[in-house]
Amino acid sequence: MSAAEPLEIPGPVAVIAGGLSHERDVSLASGRVLVRELRQAGVEAAAYDFDRKLLSALEDDKVAVAFPVLHGQFGEDGEIQTLLELIDMPFVGSPSAACRVAWDKATSRELLRRAGIPTPESVGLSAQTFRDVGPSALMEHVMAHLGERVVVKPTRGGSALGVTGVDGLGALPSALVRAYSYCEDALVERFIEGVDVSVVCVEDAQGLRALSPVAIDFEKGHEFDFSARYTAEYVGLSRPDFGEDVIAELERAACQAHEVLGLRGLSRSDFIVSPDGSYVVLETAITPGTTETSVMPFACGLSGTTLGQVTRDLIAHVLA
Repeated sequence: MSAAEPLEIPGPVAVIAGGLSHERDVSLASGRVLVRELRQAGVEAAAYDFDRKLLSALEDDKVAVAFPVLHGQFGEDGEIQTLLELIDMPFVGSPSAACRVAWDKATSRELLRRAGIPTPESVGLSAQTFRDVGPSALMEHVMAHLGERVVVKPTRGGSALGVTGVDGLGALPSALVRAYSYCEDALVERFIEGVDVSVVCVEDAQGLRALSPVAIDFEKGHEFDFSARYTAEYVGLSRPDFGEDVIAELERAACQAHEVLGLRGLSRSDFIVSPDGSYVVLETAITPGTTETSVMPFACGLSGTTLGQVTRDLIAHVLA
């Protein structure tokens, strides 16, 4: 079966994008690209927004398979997956229970750590603790434990929203306040020097496998920016300049993280790889972006395939 042949399915594929999270615009961009690529791969696909009309529209249009590309809350926290499970709608991606685990960085990191997958040393601080105990009593102890250079991020969320790199005690309280504007819990993690690398895993009829790792080079000053993730002039994607042993280890670790968290279909693990080849996993996301500047389309190209073909195979596997 060639990529251009129509995929025989009993109805259209619904690419669910948008929603009301902080990442709505990114999700809409992912949805537009995915619909285009699926159509080019011979799949009847249409975009659906996450709103009050969604469930009735899916049923009225006799949708065969849903493909959620909702980023952030309601898309990666298990909400849309729960709704699809309630109406017995087949969908690409992880079940709701696994999404809830992966969505919470503190919980997922603990599971990865127990499985022997290295993660950054970090401290979790809730907004309530920050208010009740006060920053003066906390900050020195946090930095004494983690060092002067840290990264502050919301425990739940993506696209670097609310993420701040901190160098020195004075900037830590404001970084936490920024993180709390997105989530009531924050992680303060030790800063690790190295290369940002993402590895997408797909699970279809061929089994679970990793696509080629992708190195991400952010323009200086934009390492923690939301805009840098989606502005071509601020970010460069490339094949990592690592030895084959390091590449193989990153692919193995990404697949292991996918399995440890109970994920299905699709995931993306984000790494920091140090000059000596050691690494940590920052997080494993259940809905990799498919925008023009996202890792997944680039990883497909490095792997000798296309986004349309990879996602077509994922849909075929769900139907099977």
